[in-house]
Amino acid sequence: MIQTILTNHIPNSSHDAAVMLPLVREADQSLSLLFEIRALSLRSQPGEVCFPGGRIDSDDANPVSAASRELCEELGLTLNDIHVLSPSALEPIMSPRRGTIHPFLCYIQNPDTIKPNAAEVSSTFRIPLKYLLENPAEEHQTSFEFSFAKSFPFERIANQSAYQNRKQTYTEYVIQYDGHIIWGLTARMIVAFTSMLKAGDFAV
Repeated sequence: MIQTILTNHIPNSSHDAAVMLPLVREADQSLSLLFEIRALSLRSQPGEVCFPGGRIDSDDANPVSAASRELCEELGLTLNDIHVLSPSALEPIMSPRRGTIHPFLCYIQNPDTIKPNAAEVSSTFRIPLKYLLENPAEEHQTSFEFSFAKSFPFERIANQSAYQNRKQTYTEYVIQYDGHIIWGLTARMIVAFTSMLKAGDFAV
């Protein structure tokens, strides 16, 4: 009975998202990463810098399909305009609010054809990959405190002292370039990507 239930069970991934890190080859053959600035009319994070992406829909075959679809919708491109480098290029990122985020890499074949969807994207800009590799992100320590509802049976759990007034500290990355500020999950993806390149002795 349990095995039948498990066999027929489909994990709920309705909160999961997929993101595309778009690479562009410049006229001098150097590489840049392309970023979006979210439209000010959006309810969520208006005006912030991000990569193309969004929630994985039930119609998406897989996360990389979702990331490709979102990129095309936001930048006015077609699937023929992009070349996905690998379906598993970067490690997924866990987010308490957004579930699992799946980042992928692609080339935009002809960036001159980009026509941002004004409902979602106010503008785009690029940062040379060389700059990101040679200028490490700022690191800032951030913490948040665990808070339990008054109804939580705190007195009945083991090891109470380990959770009383507990704080979680983590590193928040900040990248500045040409007046733009990049932080949060977008900065974490950049740090993961550039760290992978450095570990592989990638030269620009």
